[in-house]
Amino acid sequence: MKKKKILTMVAAVALVAVIGVGATLAYFTDKDSKTNVVTMGKVDIDLEEPEFSKNPDDTITDVKPNQSIVKDPKITVAEGSLEAYVRAKIEFEGLSEEQIKDILPLIDIDTQKWFLSTDGYYYYQAPMKAGASDYLFQTVKIPENWGNEVSGLTFKINVFAEAIQADSFTPYSERGLIMGWKDSEGNDIQAETNKTVPTEVQ
Repeated sequence: MKKKKILTMVAAVALVAVIGVGATLAYFTDKDSKTNVVTMGKVDIDLEEPEFSKNPDDTITDVKPNQSIVKDPKITVAEGSLEAYVRAKIEFEGLSEEQIKDILPLIDIDTQKWFLSTDGYYYYQAPMKAGASDYLFQTVKIPENWGNEVSGLTFKINVFAEAIQADSFTPYSERGLIMGWKDSEGNDIQAETNKTVPTEVQ
């Protein structure tokens, strides 16, 4: 009877030892290192003017009042880019504030797609996937009321485009309209992806 008890105890101790070794092996296996390659995504846009770029030196000459000129800034989210929100800004050089007020409404911007916010940017009202593109506008009409006072005038129309990744980002909006890009603290976001196309009108 005494021998039987001793054998049972030895068997029990042996089993504990095996489990202990098994647990130790599993622990070291879990500690083995693994290398994972993580490639960060990117946002990339192209800004081009397919028709206007055919003009020599990006310049239109001998323009007259009430004339419509082709200027067609086209924004494309590049292949391989992340889905992105896009905004654009129009700036003028060589025009007075009054002249800018005259010409700005004569730029044929689709207000169903682009909203002009108080910060001066036109915000595209939906995210754009890689490969998608759209025009900010395609023509500009010279004001009919511009007379002799603008004879010989040369001015520039510059278009800037910016993009920000759509994933994990919610643009600032009111009344269902995208009106800005702000961070979690309400500060305006400065985009890093920025493209420009200039136009000179004489």
